[in-house]
Amino acid sequence: MEQFKNYPENISLESVLALGIIPDERDYKELLIDARLKWISENDPHNPLKNFNMVDSQSEIDFFVSRQHELEQEKERHIHQVMLQLQQEIQEIQTAELPDFAISIIGPDYVVQDRIQKYQQQEINKREVIYQNEVKLITGRYNSLKQQCEERINQAHANYQAAFRIWQEERSWQLETGEQRGRRVEEQRGKR
Repeated sequence: MEQFKNYPENISLESVLALGIIPDERDYKELLIDARLKWISENDPHNPLKNFNMVDSQSEIDFFVSRQHELEQEKERHIHQVMLQLQQEIQEIQTAELPDFAISIIGPDYVVQDRIQKYQQQEINKREVIYQNEVKLITGRYNSLKQQCEERINQAHANYQAAFRIWQEERSWQLETGEQRGRRVEEQRGKR
């Protein structure tokens, strides 16, 4: 877990629970606008993106795929942080002086040592349960967000396909000659 040493900031459980699929709505909207502007400025007839709907859909796909990766990294970093906190607390339990009320320190040394070890193990077990529950909560929240990303990716793929079909229909209509268009209009009038 050496890779997380570059992330000194602490992540609170509250911040994880408040996470959204889109961290900053304004940045997200600017990303879509930037994609449109880039598409317009490139003016590439060979670009597979043929209209704004396709550009928007592709931008959403790219954003949410990237967001899924970010969420996975954040989850791993947060779990790593939680495990470090647990290790630190275990060390503190093992090295701290016991409170007077915790155990009776009267008796032979081997009995007192046994009591101390049992007390420390109980405290460690309590902390481990707390941290295991926190890890489950963190994992569940991040997995939920990643699932939401997957749903948005699937919807963006469907929107892309729909925009592409519309573009194909418009293109085929524009490629028809005037005579063909006139015949088709007459045929449609005749059916009425």
